Amino acid sequence: MQKCNVYNDQKMSINISKVREICEYVLISEQKKAMINIVFVELKKIIEYNKYRNVNGPTDVLSFNYDSSSLLGEIYICPEYVKENAKYFEVEFGEEVVRVCVHGILHLLGYDHETNESDAKKMFKKQEDYVRELSDFFDKIS
Repeated sequence: MQKCNVYNDQKMSINISKVREICEYVLISEQKKAMINIVFVELKKIIEYNKYRNVNGPTDVLSFNYDSSSLLGEIYICPEYVKENAKYFEVEFGEEVVRVCVHGILHLLGYDHETNESDAKKMFKKQEDYVRELSDFFDKIS
């Protein structure tokens, strides 16, 4: 059974039910029965969580893989940072939220873009395929 718990612990408006649908779509497509928590957090919180990775400063998305029987992992997303990335990449905010949700989920499912170039190509191709498939969600995220 797929289950995605989504929490908005920051001020920007996020359509929790649409994010849950995105998560469940990816899990079903990947044929993974798992529970994932997705938490939208303020900039100061993502900076704090990055310290666990020995990274100074913010990122748009962080994934923590627990791989326990009850919880595959948690994804933390900073909409404030995502909004800046959307401007930089000249895409809609909703599209970039979909992208980071998919990116975080793929990390929890074992995909990695930091180990080698071949793995990175596979992960980013899969990510962008999902982003295209989920394009109807772009204008429904906030």
